[in-house]
Amino acid sequence: MENKVMGAFTAIILVIVIAMCCLLIYVPNMHIIALKVQDSKISGGRVSVMEMLKNSDKELQEEPNEVEEDILKGHQIRLMLPQNVTSAGVSILNNYVDRTIAITINGIGKDYFNNYPMRGNADNIVDVIYDSENLIGVIEITLDDVKEVQMTSEGEYIYLDFLNPHDVYDYVVVVDAGHGGNVPGATKMGVSEKDLDLQFVMQLKKLMDRNGKNIGVYYTRTDDTNPSFESRVGLANDSEADLFLSIHNNSTASGRMSSINGTEVMYKGADTTGESKRFASLCLDHLLKSLGSKSKGTVVGDEVYIIRMSQVPVALVEVGFMTNANELEKLQDKEYQKKTAGALYDAIVEYLGEN
Repeated sequence: MENKVMGAFTAIILVIVIAMCCLLIYVPNMHIIALKVQDSKISGGRVSVMEMLKNSDKELQEEPNEVEEDILKGHQIRLMLPQNVTSAGVSILNNYVDRTIAITINGIGKDYFNNYPMRGNADNIVDVIYDSENLIGVIEITLDDVKEVQMTSEGEYIYLDFLNPHDVYDYVVVVDAGHGGNVPGATKMGVSEKDLDLQFVMQLKKLMDRNGKNIGVYYTRTDDTNPSFESRVGLANDSEADLFLSIHNNSTASGRMSSINGTEVMYKGADTTGESKRFASLCLDHLLKSLGSKSKGTVVGDEVYIIRMSQVPVALVEVGFMTNANELEKLQDKEYQKKTAGALYDAIVEYLGEN
């Protein structure tokens, strides 16, 4: 009888231990679940918190310098993280074309800014929008210029600074993939120019990403979107880029298939410094050497909006003719695309090196 009681007692203890272990494992999740339930009861949606930043800016200007220094530590924006959130849960996405910076913070709810006011100044900031769903908060900051964002963390605070590109990089280059979205460009034999343009750019991006040099490269698109002409050339102008390269592919005026083939590079004839023509010539030389294509020369392209409006050295490359069956086949070849990207990479590096 005594053995049976001891066996039952041991079994009960074992069940309790197992239950406690399970409880300990799920306690953190239970805490998150409780926070989500609480957050779901709060009305939310996208709201502007720009007024909060403006008020903070005004308050800080009225304070002695040492008070501002104590709060901002020399930075522009200060955000406070809740106790259950660390800087590891913060990610930043900079959309240079739209001048927006999205700061995603895991673990903050709809009432985040009610409990943790933003402090700082509004320099170059047009608006600040906040939204949160399932305890994932997104702070979207719209700027009036192209900026690099730098985050610094210290304890429960993260600090943000918005820097001019040339304060971060030795050189700045803007690369544009022509067309995109509902503007396919030339379309031949089921192939759209927009796709070829993007494939060349993405091959170039691979080379630029691992070049080891302090070159900041901004892309007008890396997917099937169609930024406006103003946004494309505006990215180059506002970032005060050292170079602006746009990649396209050619076709005959009639759009019919023909024997016409070759590589052409356009430049800004109104550029009295001659830098646009010099960069275009480098692009053409490297492409001809690498591809073995026929030279269609360097051509004044001021009738093209992004060339005419560019305030920086600009070259628009027409890699080949999609209306030539042989060249169209080459343009789709991965090795040919890699050679094209390599030639353009060499032209960029050579130009910057000479400068």
